[in-house]
Amino acid sequence: MPHLRFRAVSLDILKEISVPLLAELCELTGGKPEFVTMERVESHWVRNGEPEPGFPFVELHWFARPQEQQDAAARLITRHLKAVLGEQTYVVVQVFPIDKSAYYSNGEHY
Repeated sequence: MPHLRFRAVSLDILKEISVPLLAELCELTGGKPEFVTMERVESHWVRNGEPEPGFPFVELHWFARPQEQQDAAARLITRHLKAVLGEQTYVVVQVFPIDKSAYYSNGEHY
């Protein structure tokens, strides 16, 4: 934990940003790299009946943290994507806080 899901981000881009993003996210949260997952979700954007390329949309699922830490995580995810895709790129990060009692590992909640 945390778990990041990326939409409208190519596998090559995710591979490129994964190492530095993971390092900074673990530094921010004090978490261990082996507990962070990054997933690329295949998605198709449609507007007015036509396909469109969309924009990077990242879901950040993690145990609830203070607003300052949440803000910092959203900024660092955005910064890493913009560094590769260009500063003009519109990036969305949506945070899904999870209560520890609702997260199970091998059948046991935290």
